[in-house]
Amino acid sequence: MKHIYAVILGVIIVLFILFSLFYQKQSDGTDMPLKQVEQLMQERPDSAWKLLQHIPQVSKFDEESQAFYALLFTQAQYKNHIPVENDSLLRIAERYYQDSPDSLYKAWTYFYLAQYCRDSGEKEKALSYFQLADRASRNISNDRLRFLLNLHWGSFLIDETDTEDGIGKYRVAKEHVIRLKDTLALVNLYDNWGWGYLLNGKYEQADSMLNLGLKLSLMIENRYYDAYLLNHLSLAARLRGEYFLALRLLDRSIGIFQQDSTELYPLWINKGEIYLNMAQYDSARFYFEKDPRYTTLYEKAGHHRLWGMYEEKMKNYAGALEHSKRYAALLDSIHEEELSFKLTELQRKYDYSLVQSENKLLKVKRQRLYVVLFSICTVVMIVGMVSFFTHREEKRIMSEQIRSKDDLMKQIRLQLQKETIALQSAREEMVSRELNLATELSEREKVIKEYLSNEQSMRKEVLRHSEVIKKMEVLNEMSQRDKNRNSDSIMLSADELANLVEVVNLCYHHFAERLWKQFPALTETDIHLCCLIKIGISNAEILYLLNTNKAALKKRKNRMKHEKMGMGENDSFDGFILNF
Repeated sequence: MKHIYAVILGVIIVLFILFSLFYQKQSDGTDMPLKQVEQLMQERPDSAWKLLQHIPQVSKFDEESQAFYALLFTQAQYKNHIPVENDSLLRIAERYYQDSPDSLYKAWTYFYLAQYCRDSGEKEKALSYFQLADRASRNISNDRLRFLLNLHWGSFLIDETDTEDGIGKYRVAKEHVIRLKDTLALVNLYDNWGWGYLLNGKYEQADSMLNLGLKLSLMIENRYYDAYLLNHLSLAARLRGEYFLALRLLDRSIGIFQQDSTELYPLWINKGEIYLNMAQYDSARFYFEKDPRYTTLYEKAGHHRLWGMYEEKMKNYAGALEHSKRYAALLDSIHEEELSFKLTELQRKYDYSLVQSENKLLKVKRQRLYVVLFSICTVVMIVGMVSFFTHREEKRIMSEQIRSKDDLMKQIRLQLQKETIALQSAREEMVSRELNLATELSEREKVIKEYLSNEQSMRKEVLRHSEVIKKMEVLNEMSQRDKNRNSDSIMLSADELANLVEVVNLCYHHFAERLWKQFPALTETDIHLCCLIKIGISNAEILYLLNTNKAALKKRKNRMKHEKMGMGENDSFDGFILNF
């Protein structure tokens, strides 16, 4: 039978290997290229992006490789400033990593989902994904991830007017970027930090942070960061009413951008607003007209907002009203466009979810078909082999059984005789042991009775010589009048009470010590009272021995019973002491 099981097990293993080789998806060596892309992502994100675009047959990857590819693809888009139009790739990564233990890739997935939801206007989802990314990265020592997470989380919170929490995230980001020793990233952090203060009207703090960033930006080659910081410092100065300082800072920023008209447009607007606040309207008009952007709804709305302010300053109220109406109409259009975009996005997500569901259903059906085919083939082969080997084995076993039947019967008879003899011996030995045990128990009972009798006699003898018992004998011979007249001489002295405790401990197995150990709240005088009760002194005699009265004695017992020993109302204090 062992050979049969071995052959069957071997066949099952071979079938399983063949099935696995047939069913598994071809990876085409995907692990190595994806790892190379990951290593290249930090230094050369443009090259990483090109490599990802040329990786073939992504649909044939296994689930882990697909999730990894989706994460790297999205990461490359953000690093190369390519708009992420939908979250379909990120959802692939999320489905794979969400049930896995916390890891770097899981944290990156939640981080980019937070970025996408923030850019799509899904603020509640963005906040939830920021929190999930933070939770997944708590036990991961990756300062780059922790820096970017807290930087973007802080900017998101500040945009939502949660300034204190946002600044707190910036502080955490600063700790990580300092460990990275990345000056450019630290300049970016100070710029965002200052901008956050600027948006919330904290101009002094904004000025401090932006100046720190400007000081650090002098250490890097890219002068464009100087220009951005100078422009933000100019805005802070303008909002504080320091218009000449704002102009000087803005001119320095414009000098860095030079001929880059795209970057200069916001600066012209800023300069125009400074001149407008200074009541230099011709200069304000000149710089407003230098911004030709008039294509998107946002640019048109900004255009009408600025010119409405200008016309109002020029007291052309009709023109100001016309620009304000157009500005309001454009705001409505922007709102309708955003709503339409959200509806389109929801419809796209719904359509995509339907396709995904159909694909999953087809995949499940295909898997079930493979499993059924594999099961049928396995069952047929196993049944055939089992039938063949079983038939052959049955013949062999039957012949062996016939040959060994007589030998087995002889062995059973011999074994039965031996067990009968052993059983008889055991029975005789058991009877002997029972007799010996009964004799031993009888002797022990005699010893115990003798010991108890001796112990009782010794206890009576010790108590008879006790000072307390002697005083009790004197007390019993006195009349009631003599008892009242000589109450002071009858009362037990301190030495007599100490002798009483020693005698009670000796006669009753350290009664006082055990009582004190179990109830440490009892005082020495409480122990004296308990010892008197233990040797059988009545309440009437205790009144003379302790020189007290009935009310005081009753109150004392109740206090000991409830407060110090925790006994119930129905419990007997004297009975407890006598049985303790």
